[in-house]
Amino acid sequence: MDTMIEQLAQAIHGNYVREQTAAGNGNAPNAVPWQELPEEFRESNRNAARSFKEKLHSVGLEIEGGDSSCPAVESFDDATTLKLARAEHDRWMNEKIANGWTYAPVRDNTQKHHPMLIPYEALPPEERQKDINVVNSIIPLLKSVGLRVCQVV
Repeated sequence: MDTMIEQLAQAIHGNYVREQTAAGNGNAPNAVPWQELPEEFRESNRNAARSFKEKLHSVGLEIEGGDSSCPAVESFDDATTLKLARAEHDRWMNEKIANGWTYAPVRDNTQKHHPMLIPYEALPPEERQKDINVVNSIIPLLKSVGLRVCQVV
């Protein structure tokens, strides 16, 4: 499973780099190849990959191998997407706080200050969309490493 987590973490990061490049932010500090990414951010991608199982289980879904006979889930409904987006934001916030980040109205990477260390409901719409985008990438990312999402029976 560790190999799968590493593959999934690299796929998550690759997806992030593609999104940043498409949005014209190709020079973002972490929009670099995996090998150049600081270890803190590699581990953040690994944590995101590890979180998929728990988040999906919380909404009655599970991760299966591509050869499983269970019917695959190809997309999430709106209610599931919202629940998973909230869970992703909470996971991200808890990770940041555990790494010494605190809330401040202006982001400062040196001081580890971040303005989005606030409840999901208080996020501006464009920040909520980032969490929704993460959720919408779960199924394709899992497929990219030979896994799929299934309904718990």
